[in-house]
Amino acid sequence: MALLTPSIGILLIVGYISRSACDVIFHEEDTILTTPEITQKYGYATEVHNIVTEDGYIVELHRIRASPSSGPANPNKLPVLLMHGLMGSSADWILIGPEEALPYLLSDRGHDVWMGNTRGNRYSRNHTHLPLEEREFWDFSFHEIGLYDLPAMVDYVLEQTGQTQLHYVGHSQGTTIFFVLNSLRPEYNRKFRLMQALAPAVFLTHLQNPFLRFLAQHETVAMQFVNSFGIYEIKPFPEEMNRLARALCPDFYSRSLCLDAIHTMTGNKYPHMSHLGFPMLMHHLAAGCSLKQVAHFGQEVISGHFRPYDFGAEENRRRYTGNDMPPDYDLTKVTVPVVVFYGLADQLTHPNDVRQLAGRLPNLVAMNQLPNATFNHLDFLLAGDVKDALYDSIIGNVEQA
Repeated sequence: MALLTPSIGILLIVGYISRSACDVIFHEEDTILTTPEITQKYGYATEVHNIVTEDGYIVELHRIRASPSSGPANPNKLPVLLMHGLMGSSADWILIGPEEALPYLLSDRGHDVWMGNTRGNRYSRNHTHLPLEEREFWDFSFHEIGLYDLPAMVDYVLEQTGQTQLHYVGHSQGTTIFFVLNSLRPEYNRKFRLMQALAPAVFLTHLQNPFLRFLAQHETVAMQFVNSFGIYEIKPFPEEMNRLARALCPDFYSRSLCLDAIHTMTGNKYPHMSHLGFPMLMHHLAAGCSLKQVAHFGQEVISGHFRPYDFGAEENRRRYTGNDMPPDYDLTKVTVPVVVFYGLADQLTHPNDVRQLAGRLPNLVAMNQLPNATFNHLDFLLAGDVKDALYDSIIGNVEQA
């Protein structure tokens, strides 16, 4: 579920303040840089690639192909593909700056780094023929992202680099789509050298956050309600709201109201948060997604299953060869070597659910508990000590596999 919850927390603070109110408060421009602009600012040679999925969505990849300290990536090393979580984007991976963030660290060691953006986020809001404003554009969940977006990205990266395999690192929904793809299209297993799963969002029965559990329990009614108003997406956070949020919370560490709003939504507090973490969080979240994505995760919470979208018995019978319920994704078909990392204080991807996933994987290499008992869901991206606690291990695994 990745970056859903803090985004909701921020929206609760400023979501109902109008654009005109923002214009009254702010008079100067405060442009937010894109992921490629940020990486280039720090001297990393960055490329933007747009590719078309099998069902017509145009998704954007950001590639770091050279480091200011080590030069161009070593063509003999396998590329590394990083995938963000729900409501996130490629920016998730660079929020804590060039000395700590995983893409920079990998690039500094000569790796060719690719960061994906799933359909519907701020970088991937185009289609070959569906208008963005139409309901049909937003008729997807993480199922379609795993079935179409991810294989298109994998194939493109391999084609561009001339390699037959790549390394994969996913956070939260970035892990979900990996298991969808390789269970439904097992021929893709051979294209991954190693999968490293950070806070894997596969089984969600033990989700502890009371607000999100309430939403999950009322998923059908909630979807009907918002759809009746023609709302099918959670939009990327607009520039005006970002400026207002920064005015309300110029220094997160001195504004307990702002911190508490996020803590309320995400469960435990974030004692490890990098000093850059929350300010950068405000700049790039929410990055946007389909409401159907959120609803699909809600179904997983209540059902206890890892399976495609539940349309109701009648439609399920039509879509799923006569079955009243969707069939589970067959995790026994996921033969890629998998390394799992999880946090004890993660209230979104609970350790018990992570252990259930680990027990289903036929090629589990390692199950790694993060060392600090208070390590939470966003700490995988934003903790000030995440390099020592996690990223050094990820890089070591990439270089040893």
